[in-house]
Amino acid sequence: MSLFRVLYEILSQNGWEFDFDNKNGIIKLEIRGINTDFHAFLFVDEEQESLLCNTHIKQTIPASKRLEVCDFMSRVNYELANGNLEMDMENGEIRYRTFLDLSDAQPSQDQILNIVWNGVLGFDTYYPGLMKLVYGDYSAEEAVAFCIEDI
Repeated sequence: MSLFRVLYEILSQNGWEFDFDNKNGIIKLEIRGINTDFHAFLFVDEEQESLLCNTHIKQTIPASKRLEVCDFMSRVNYELANGNLEMDMENGEIRYRTFLDLSDAQPSQDQILNIVWNGVLGFDTYYPGLMKLVYGDYSAEEAVAFCIEDI
């Protein structure tokens, strides 16, 4: 069974609503986090036997704040065990990326659900600090500290 089909069946069996593009191997989920809504894009690469999940927010980062956000992301990414924040410096799009290498293996239901939830929960943890940095008067260091003070 193809990786895309396995992913499709696991998400369907768990009651997830999603759009899919079988031709390009992409599944799109809309997920409500604690702090904001997310769009998760699952990219299936049958040839490389891998699954990539990019979790996006609707907001883009204003050009004037992009370097500060890079500082914020570097501080966050240094501590992350699974996934990372990334930003397109041209348009300010920001996402949280998680990846699953499935070389010669079928993914389990837990692995599929974890790749999605790790992206959402990881991003949701740092979203409030990111917004304080972008729209408030927090420095990158203060914004990260704000996010982890209750962890």
